[in-house]
Amino acid sequence: MTKRQENKTVSTKGPFCVWSGIGFTNFIKLMRLRPTIRWSGLSRLISSALLSISNSCFGLLEKLFFSRKINRTKLEPPVFIIGHWRSGTTLLHNLMSMDEKFIYPNMGAMLFPSHFLLTESLLKHVVKLLIPKQRPMDNMPVEWDLPQEDETSIMLLHLMSPYLAIGFSDQPEVYDRYYELDALTPREESTWKKTFLYYLKKVTCKGGENKRVLLKSPTHTFRIPFLLKMFPDAQFVYIYRDPYKVYNSTLHLRKTMFGDNGFAPLDMEKLEEDMSNIYLRHLDVYEQDRKNVPEGQLHEVRFEDLEEDPVAELRKVYENLNLPGFDDLVKNVQPYLKDQKSYKQNKYEMDADQEKKIYEIWQKAFEMLGYDRLQSDELIKTRVAS
Repeated sequence: MTKRQENKTVSTKGPFCVWSGIGFTNFIKLMRLRPTIRWSGLSRLISSALLSISNSCFGLLEKLFFSRKINRTKLEPPVFIIGHWRSGTTLLHNLMSMDEKFIYPNMGAMLFPSHFLLTESLLKHVVKLLIPKQRPMDNMPVEWDLPQEDETSIMLLHLMSPYLAIGFSDQPEVYDRYYELDALTPREESTWKKTFLYYLKKVTCKGGENKRVLLKSPTHTFRIPFLLKMFPDAQFVYIYRDPYKVYNSTLHLRKTMFGDNGFAPLDMEKLEEDMSNIYLRHLDVYEQDRKNVPEGQLHEVRFEDLEEDPVAELRKVYENLNLPGFDDLVKNVQPYLKDQKSYKQNKYEMDADQEKKIYEIWQKAFEMLGYDRLQSDELIKTRVAS
């Protein structure tokens, strides 16, 4: 079968990309991994190299002015929102973040993790002019103060992240061992933990002590035992969704994210195969690890139920995790829920052959998560996925 390759010549984000927050030392390490570089990724590579110098300088200044305060900061047990990509983690993160007892990484903390405490007030106004108004993969609004993933920050701070796949989609050996983290050397594990703790202390330092950090990264689904060793009282909310919609939406995410931020030419067949394998891997890992989470520290949410009745599902989260302040949260989320009514999801075509392919590959997901297979007379050509 002939490989489908796409060489995007124009990014939806311009020269600004996920690598724009990397420091100089890590940029050199990144280049030593020998990424395959396509012509359309060259401008992002050059701009990231130049920005890495300023990132390192700002990072040193931040440590000079803030390190003592950061190191004295006490952490409360985090709450982790987990689940596969495109399963509703962003919606759940946005809703729960409106509880004022939670703090979270915003765009500044995500894009510039080494110096956001020092530079956010300035960069906020500059970067807003360089980024799109909507996320290219799903049309969700892009706003500086909305909660963001922490995995991007982890990658920029020490490169030990599966998000290296963005730049090395053709080299899985570069990033594959950073999912579960059980293959780290003792030195790597120490670095990963120290960096992550320092980052969370920075988020807490900015947001206020005595508040819990609310994190959302699908990659943490692979790390429950690892995270429980770091935070024995941490809590987890796992969200899942119709596998048909997850499949199409995640493939679109990869095409967009890797196209806008990657270096290597896009091999769509390889991206699709890798995506499919990671989804099944996440199910296997989660199925095993959830058995070992202490009672009261894990709750599961069905996306379709959250979408249908957000308040009722949030109530279940708060009751099962014994979280206080539900009534205040309900008041805070009402304006957001009104805005969500006008949100338009992406649409994907799925014919009978595509349906059969998804079901046969991901049959375990349908059985484990409780979704029925579409029958031929129920299959419509256009299905909606966000």
